[in-house]
Amino acid sequence: MDNLMAWLGRQTATQRRNLIVAVSVAAVVVLVLGLITRNAGATTTGDPAWLKVYFTNPNPPDQQSNGIDRYVVPKLNGAKKSIDLTSFDLNLPSVVNALVAAKGRGVVVRVVTDETNGSQTLQATATNGLKSDFNALTVLGAAKIPVVDGGRSNGLMHDKLIIIDGTTLFMGSWNMSYNDTFRNNNNLLEITDGTLIKNYAGKFTELFVDKHFGTKAKVGAATTTLNPAGVAVQNYFSPSDRVIAKLVAQVNGAKKSIKFMAFTYTQADLGNAMIAREKAGVTVQGVIENRGASQGALPALFCAKVAVETDGNKYTMHHKVIIIDDHLVITGSFNFTQTADQANDDNVLIIDNAAVAQQYEAEFTRIYGAGVKPTGLDCATVPPLGKQPPPPDAGG
Repeated sequence: MDNLMAWLGRQTATQRRNLIVAVSVAAVVVLVLGLITRNAGATTTGDPAWLKVYFTNPNPPDQQSNGIDRYVVPKLNGAKKSIDLTSFDLNLPSVVNALVAAKGRGVVVRVVTDETNGSQTLQATATNGLKSDFNALTVLGAAKIPVVDGGRSNGLMHDKLIIIDGTTLFMGSWNMSYNDTFRNNNNLLEITDGTLIKNYAGKFTELFVDKHFGTKAKVGAATTTLNPAGVAVQNYFSPSDRVIAKLVAQVNGAKKSIKFMAFTYTQADLGNAMIAREKAGVTVQGVIENRGASQGALPALFCAKVAVETDGNKYTMHHKVIIIDDHLVITGSFNFTQTADQANDDNVLIIDNAAVAQQYEAEFTRIYGAGVKPTGLDCATVPPLGKQPPPPDAGG
């Protein structure tokens, strides 16, 4: 500090004034860049350092420069050794083309998808800018990238994950599809914790190498409970880890509040646990995707005085999220259904961190605020959850 003051003393008044102006301008630039980063459509955590959280921005839809893929594609382009990817839907040109480019650089690329799903072709339209239809399987095949079909005989291959060089993991509700990127509400987590990555790598090996899917799956999370950077985390894979029992236990422990966003919600034990907490004085609120909501848990939740709505997105609200007591977040690819628990390949993270929960609560507030309150329900005729066969899990 003394040397700095002596140096300043040797400068002329004009030089000192110019230095002050330069420093001030630099400070303003840093502030503006920080504001731009915070408002770029992605929410990232400052702590824990091993995790970043992103949300899609489907309103307005079809903004090619505003997709959640802008956080993923640069990582794919930077891959040096390997990319392992699973996606129920797969037709996003930016991701598929990045895989092809990586293969061309000598990166080992492996893909698992549901070839029966029928969403692998993206038709050219005025909004997506394609000049011709884009078929992901055809493009990958031409590049000689191996693709394993998850099949349908033993449940859905419903995982959505990317592992890059064994050091970066993307997981969440986001399929690598056009709709999930530009139209649907989704969340995506970028993870650098080595233990979690090993868990997901083990599951990918079972899917790609062993080709064990759904009810034939044997691999659960190798490490189900961990504490990266002091954050309590639980990790589970269905059907091996019987995920619903873990979610019900978390809901039963709620003391103040439960907020949920669900693409498909039909599972009776989870719904009844939320109803029980509502009756015990816990504030329970939720949003369920409008398609098929009347056939699932929504009528019973609504008639039990749970503040539940259908979503206001004209496309799809695709989250599978529960937020408990402002500090615990449950997220992943796991729909709240019996099929997801006992037949589908799915994954879940339970993260106990207030900073992470705050971000998901902001997303919940936005979606709940745009939701629609149910009408036309005759609660006298609504059967309790579990008293009628639930509709099948439509995937997604």
